[in-house]
Amino acid sequence: MKKAFIITIATAAICLLSACAAGWHKQGVSDYDTENALSQCEYEAGINHVDRGDFVSNCMKRQGFRWF
Repeated sequence: MKKAFIITIATAAICLLSACAAGWHKQGVSDYDTENALSQCEYEAGINHVDRGDFVSNCMKRQGFRWF
């Protein structure tokens, strides 16, 4: 649980710092919901002990998000 909290905080910090930069987007989805989806994908990557980059990217794409 502590690890998931740290991942969530780190993801939120990254998203806030890069608000004007490239990131995950989906039409009609708020920044808050996007951050939640990203955090969930990162959490799933952590509990499955897989390569985070590919797993998170595929997880977000599977949910309809695109990287801009």
